[in-house]
Amino acid sequence: MTGPTTGIFAPDGALLRAWSRWWHWAWTSCCWVLFSLPVITLPAATLWLITQQRRYARGEATLGPAETVRHLARHLLPALPLAGCHLGVAALVIIGLFGPSPGGPYGWVVLITSSLAGVTWLLLAPWTFVIFERTGRTVASIRDAYRLALTRIDLAVTVATAAVIAGAAAVLLFTRVPYLGPLLALAVPAAVASLSIMLHDRASALASRDEVHR
Repeated sequence: MTGPTTGIFAPDGALLRAWSRWWHWAWTSCCWVLFSLPVITLPAATLWLITQQRRYARGEATLGPAETVRHLARHLLPALPLAGCHLGVAALVIIGLFGPSPGGPYGWVVLITSSLAGVTWLLLAPWTFVIFERTGRTVASIRDAYRLALTRIDLAVTVATAAVIAGAAAVLLFTRVPYLGPLLALAVPAAVASLSIMLHDRASALASRDEVHR
């Protein structure tokens, strides 16, 4: 008879599955940071991170060193326009919120418009890279992410909130939790990518089902 301890430590047990997932998240997150160091390669590295998480979730072999180099080189230039759109929107929102105010009613218009633009950007931003990883088209990725976020606002809010919380949690883990904190924080970028993929796929499936039932 198999005891509970044996079941936990079995090859397909919960503990070893959690360890395998954490290890995959940790090493792909570390590679993502390394690949992003030139800054200009950050968008391509993010697409690589998403590809690795998607392949792992499907049970497929992850990209090896040679495939990784080819993947980064192939997506380096195509991913820059998408990153530029995000940087441009972020800059406009920051200027609108914290820049000089025209005062009076115009000041309130700028503040409200910038706030709405910032919230909208947060809702669709995580899914744009997930969609771009599959389509390779900047405008289509932003458009589809916007439509999907409007269709499944609950899931869009979930992934945006999770991304913000994860960023803050990673900083706190690194700076406030000794020993175990940095180890846990290592997995945060890949964990967020996995969550974005999962919620995007779920939102797409629900949106397609809703269209069928109309």
